[in-house]
Parts: sequence; C-alpha cells; structure tokens
Amino acid sequence: MVEKKELRKELGVLDATSIVAGIVIGAGLFIITGIAAKYAGALVWLSYLIGAVPVILIGITTASLSTFYPVEGGSYVYPSRILHPVFGFLTGWAMWLAIIGPVAITAQAFVNYLNALPGVSWRMSIAAGAVLITIVFFVINYLGVKVVAKVQDVLFLFLVFGILAFSLWGLPHIHVSYLKLGSPLGWGGVLKAASLLIFAYAGITIATDIGEEVKTPSVLPKAVLLGTLIPIVLYVLSSFVCVGVLPWYEFASAEAPYASAASKFMGSFGVIFIILVAWAAILTSHNGEQATAARVAFSLSRDKIVPGLHKINKYGIPHVALIIGDAIAIFLIVTGTIELVAEIVVAAFLFEWIMFHLCIFFLPKKYPDMYEKTEFFKLEGWKLIFPAIGLAISVYFFILQGARPLAYFGVWLAIGLLIYYIRVSQNKEEIMALIREWPRGRYLE
Repeated sequence: MVEKKELRKELGVLDATSIVAGIVIGAGLFIITGIAAKYAGALVWLSYLIGAVPVILIGITTASLSTFYPVEGGSYVYPSRILHPVFGFLTGWAMWLAIIGPVAITAQAFVNYLNALPGVSWRMSIAAGAVLITIVFFVINYLGVKVVAKVQDVLFLFLVFGILAFSLWGLPHIHVSYLKLGSPLGWGGVLKAASLLIFAYAGITIATDIGEEVKTPSVLPKAVLLGTLIPIVLYVLSSFVCVGVLPWYEFASAEAPYASAASKFMGSFGVIFIILVAWAAILTSHNGEQATAARVAFSLSRDKIVPGLHKINKYGIPHVALIIGDAIAIFLIVTGTIELVAEIVVAAFLFEWIMFHLCIFFLPKKYPDMYEKTEFFKLEGWKLIFPAIGLAISVYFFILQGARPLAYFGVWLAIGLLIYYIRVSQNKEEIMALIREWPRGRYLE
C-alpha cells in the first residue's frame, strides 16, 4: 500500500504559541526598536504600547476566524471564501512574500549579532552566513512539524526568559533623566515610530496558517491570545529599560542597540548574554517563517491557482513550497535586494489585517449555518466594535506607511493579479469549483 501523505495534527498550545510568538519576537525587537527610537526618542516604549492596540484587535479577529474554521493557509483561505476569490488570492500572495522576505532578513540579522560578539577578531560574511542559516533551518523544517515545534519550543522559552531577565536586571539601573528626554519629533514622532513597530508585531496572524496541524481547534485561540500578550509585555518593558539606561540617541545610533544597552548595567557578560537572547529570538522567527511561508504557498496551490506547491513529503510537510520559498529567500540574500522587500512587509501584513477584519462582518451572512456552530470564540453583537476599531486603525497605519512602500506593494499585487487571471482563464471551472469548497483535508495528487 502507498502511504497517504497528509498534514499531521501534532501541535499543542505551547508548540503553536512558540511558533506564533516566536515569529513575532525576532529581528524586529533587536533591530527595528533602534530605528524607531530615532523618531520617538525616549518614548519608544510608548510607541510599542500604541502599536499594541491594532495588534490586540487583530488578535481578537484572528482568534475568532481560527475558531470558526481551523485551516492551513488561513491568510488566503478566509478572504477567498468569505470576501471574494480575488481578495483572497491577493492577500495570500502578499503574505507569501511578506513571510519569505523576513526569512532572508532574520538570517542576515543572526550573522550581524554573531559578528557583534566581543573579543572576536574575525567576521563572518553576512551573505554566506545567512545562506548557511537558511539551509540548516530548511533541513529542520523538511523533517516535519514535530521537529520544527521542538526546536521552536526550546528557542522560544530561552528568549522569553532572556528578555525578562534583561528587563528586570535593568530596571534598578534606569536614569529618570534619560526618560525625560522625550521624543525629538514630538507626538508625531511617537506615532511614526508606532507605525514602524508594526513590523515587530506583524506575525500574529500566522496562527491561521497552521490550522490543520493543531491537535484540537481550541489550541489556536489560546495560542493567539498568548502570542499577542507575551510580545507586548516583553517589548514595552525591555524598550523602557533600554532608553532608561542610556540616552535614546546613543541607543538609536548603535549597530546592535540591545547589546549597547546591556553593556551599561550587565558588563561584558551582558553583551554576550543579550546576543545569545537575540540569536534565540531571531532564529525562532526564522524557523517559524520558513514553516508558515510554505503553508501559505501550499494553500494557494491547493486551489490550483499556483501549480505544483501542494505536494507533501513523507514527514507531512509541503516540501515543494518550502524549497521554492527558501530558494527565493536565498536569492534575496545573495542579490542584496532585502531592503526593498522589507519596506513592503508591514504594508502586506496591514493589508491582511484589513481583509481579516472585513471577513468578520461578512462571515455570518455568507455562512450562517457554519457560523452558528462555531464554538469557543465568536464575535457578534457589541463585540463587533473590536473588528470595527481594528479595521479603522489598520487602514490608518496602512496609509501611514508612505508612498514608496505602498507603491512597491502595489506592484507586487499587480503581478499577483496578472498570475491569478492567467491561471483562472486557463482552468476557470475547476478553480472556481475548488474555491467554492472549504479545503480542510484536501490533498491533490
């Protein structure tokens, strides 16, 4: 008999939380915080707190959708079934690049912090080191979601412990005079920084992309809740400590800002310690991003819009999607085009958030029977105020990204739209028939 190749339900609450929160807590905290401080100054912690508002709201919406119908590649599936096939494809298409781009970014960030080790005379080639990291974690991801989860759990627990230890150790060393320096650009700078720091929170909706690999449906809303609250607490607390132990302009100008802050109260040991924590954070992001990028691509291919990416290996992994995603990431690393991709990542995530919030309003009318059977976490009545506010804030932050990132994002969507209409024109009846179905458990030969 031929072994049936399918996704495996092996993720518990800790596993799903470590994938979701592990993706969120990564290069954003250890790199983007310093950039945001150039705008918000000593109030960068407040920017993190403001940026948490749309994150909490999208977390509520994500928990509701993932409870309604746990599915692989929810970034594509929900808007394609609830709103319109075109909106769904564009959301999934945007999210595929938005997750592949950070695979390359986090690989390079790891090498940057490796080269920041004190007392080390040699420096690793950033491109070569980033490619090596990508290949190592490709092997981990190829061997199955259980291997991914175990590696993710260990890295995630260490980074949470490490950031908490850094923050609590640093609190007694804070200088009130540094905190009083405020923002160099006033309230506008705080809001601009908050829009940038969306990057550091962006992976929260990843829970909807692993919906067919959790042990029970109740796992996902719990993972979303924990995956939202844990990063918020760690981000606000640690950034408050950073701008309290050294002037914000020194923190903002440092190549490894958290390492510079640690040196002020933890000495040389602190620099090494925070670099190890940064490695754990960066690698949890990288590991989870490889896993979820493959799942998004898998969902696009399961409806036969993007061909060939639906195949699953003997370990239950969509391996063709994984290979192609990592190949694109390596291309970005080698060609040095990562900065361009980074600029559209936040726009892509906000676009997905807008689509998700809209889904909540259309869901009860389009699928009333399925909606009535939803357990655990349903948004209805007065609770609809959460997605309504979330939608308004997400649109505001989307516009706040500026003309250049939005122009690049528009080009990427235009390419996706062209691919969509070419594929649908070639095989319209079959593709539309597949899209009319909910795809959980569908495995194409």
